[in-house]
Amino acid sequence: MTPKSTRSPFSRLRDLEVFGVDSRSAQLTFRNVEPGATLHVSGRELTLDHPAGAITVDGLEANTDHSVELRSGTDTTTTSFRTRPDPGPVRSRFATISDIHLGLDGFGIGKRIKSKTEPPHPLPCAIAALKEAQEWGAEMLLIKGDLTESGWVEEWELARKLFAAIDIPFRITGGNHDGFERAEVEPSEGMAIAGADYAPVQTVDLDGIRLILAETSLRRKGNGRISPVADELVAAASVDTPVFIGMHHNLQQFPFPWFWPPGISSTDSAPVLARLRDANPNIFMSSGHTHRNARLDFDEIVFTEVASTSDHPGVWAGYEVTDTVIRQTVRRIADPTVIEWSEKAAAAVGGIWPRWSQGRLHDRSVDLPLRPR
Repeated sequence: MTPKSTRSPFSRLRDLEVFGVDSRSAQLTFRNVEPGATLHVSGRELTLDHPAGAITVDGLEANTDHSVELRSGTDTTTTSFRTRPDPGPVRSRFATISDIHLGLDGFGIGKRIKSKTEPPHPLPCAIAALKEAQEWGAEMLLIKGDLTESGWVEEWELARKLFAAIDIPFRITGGNHDGFERAEVEPSEGMAIAGADYAPVQTVDLDGIRLILAETSLRRKGNGRISPVADELVAAASVDTPVFIGMHHNLQQFPFPWFWPPGISSTDSAPVLARLRDANPNIFMSSGHTHRNARLDFDEIVFTEVASTSDHPGVWAGYEVTDTVIRQTVRRIADPTVIEWSEKAAAAVGGIWPRWSQGRLHDRSVDLPLRPR
């Protein structure tokens, strides 16, 4: 299978951004605003309490154009968005996070952007994401790898504090950072230390969808493979309901990586994707690993990359399942303390990092229209 299209991975960093849109709400992000700034959304006025933040506006009309105006001091910035069509009654909701990196105390080249919280930023960022996802209505959480920075026992023990903040069922798979050569234990052992179950392929059935977590990490390697779990994965996807497949590594467009970090070579993934497509016409796949938001379709399979909780822009992804669509909406973690850190992390790589990591609205708000079986 080959991707339908290739888009530039870079986006602009704006002072006013429409970050996520669904049928009845929109998340708007802002930065560099002065005290007393106001946000005007289709006739509503909202006062902004921080110089940067994320705010969700609810109760909007579906499939409708909406205007946005940011008034800060003498400056006025405008944008607009269109809410997505109403997909019908929601049958189930679930959420994903990835690339938490417990044990990390900095970010950027040489980790020179330092965390000033205790514990360092990865844990409070992830806990805030979990709280927001649960308040949104997620019934299940999938953690798509790189829970730890180095796979050390103390990091897995720290994960217990994260799991204590989860009030809904969850599943977790490993990432390359969980099993690098410096790791003290295998990822499966680490998850046991943290109090989590593990299997190479895990399945959970919600109303209207089967969720699958697939292990793509190789011990002591940065890149990934999907072929070792192909038979089990195809068997799990061979059901009458739509399927969501979460994994750590991204699918590369080519046999070789054209950016860092390396993901899964197309040579390894293409035969597996063809088998999955034959097994089920409704497959939505998503990874972490790259710390960016991106979309790349492989024939009828929708594939997204979702950015990290632990750096800029700092996100979680929510999914709604109806009889007509699987809908992804990526949201920034709106907690003010997390926003303060993620805006600081935007200075990484000479300020280029957010242009890589944030993605565009169509990378974050994604629909897979469901086809009849």
